[in-house]
Amino acid sequence: MTEIDRCPVFPFGKRDGVDPAPEYAELREERPITRVRLPSGHQAWLVTRHEDARRVFTDQRLSRAASIDDPGGDFAGINPPAGSLFALDPPEHTQVRALVNKAFTARRVENLKPEIDAVARGLLADLVERGSPADLVTGFAQPLSMTVLCRLLGVPEADTGQFIAWSHALLSTAGEGREVGEIRGRLAGYVARFIETRRQDPADDLVSALIEAVDAEAAAPHQAILLVMAVLVAGHDSMANQLAATAYLLLTHPEIIERLRAEPAMIPETVEEFLRYTSLIAVGGFPRVALEDVKIGDVLIEAGDTVIAAIDSANRDASVFADPDTLDIDRRPRGHLAFGHGTHRCLGAQLARAELAIAITALLEAVPGMRLARPAPELEWEQESLGKGLRSLPITW
Repeated sequence: MTEIDRCPVFPFGKRDGVDPAPEYAELREERPITRVRLPSGHQAWLVTRHEDARRVFTDQRLSRAASIDDPGGDFAGINPPAGSLFALDPPEHTQVRALVNKAFTARRVENLKPEIDAVARGLLADLVERGSPADLVTGFAQPLSMTVLCRLLGVPEADTGQFIAWSHALLSTAGEGREVGEIRGRLAGYVARFIETRRQDPADDLVSALIEAVDAEAAAPHQAILLVMAVLVAGHDSMANQLAATAYLLLTHPEIIERLRAEPAMIPETVEEFLRYTSLIAVGGFPRVALEDVKIGDVLIEAGDTVIAAIDSANRDASVFADPDTLDIDRRPRGHLAFGHGTHRCLGAQLARAELAIAITALLEAVPGMRLARPAPELEWEQESLGKGLRSLPITW
């Protein structure tokens, strides 16, 4: 048996629920930085502790750009395209990120909150009117996530269904590379046409603001296309999964529902604890490649090695979060890595927090007495995707 054959296979085995893979707990204790074998047959270093994961996210010698052409770091073709925001290192990443920051402002998110609330309550009103049982994934989480993104970007909400299908396909680990490339091409073509429409007829939306920022900085025109694609794909799937997981945590912890009804001011901190607690990143996080030798903890990462920081493991690190496997809404879990850290920290973190808080409030008010229509162990979870979410969440009331 070769050395690589003795390495544990990563991602770890299929699992259901919001808890991270059980292998992480042992690794954090005994081998916090360990070699694993990827589906490609290549090796990578898996980093499982919070402090070490933060180091991976901030050390510029660990490159996202170099991982794009590295066959060992790719999970079934789901690496982002070269030149996209997720595939750049500073200083190029800094320049492109600045374009997004000019367009994706705190004011824009704040102004969107009443619309998020209206969409959430409208979806729940429709759901209640149709009667129980109902599916909170297809009837609430997915349409809320994509409708909010469409309104943020200014793209037609009539295309919501197509965007959901594209997003799911692009993040699937079951698709062939050719198929993923074709879908990516169709989405890029759609976005390019829409950008040209907005260039001719600007509006008060994120796409128009991105076009203005790109033109003002004389940036490459394709950057606007890549940025819009990134928001649509990464923004929808992760948000829909988190919304569904949030509803799942409420339904499986009725004492939290009662507490939040009595103390709604606790909802923002509850959102932070839900984000820390849920494990929805099936493959740890985007890989990085060492540009030179880097020492993390007691381990020397050699130049050319692939490194993966497991966010879901880091968020259950007992050295940072006391009793980390307990869901505790009285906790103040600042420092969790649900949105990443450093250069590539999620640009939609503020929007996600607002959307989750609004969704919790709307659920508590619109569907009193809601409960699972099927036992929790019988629920089906997506197993072949970069993100792990519920396939359905049937409720009654």
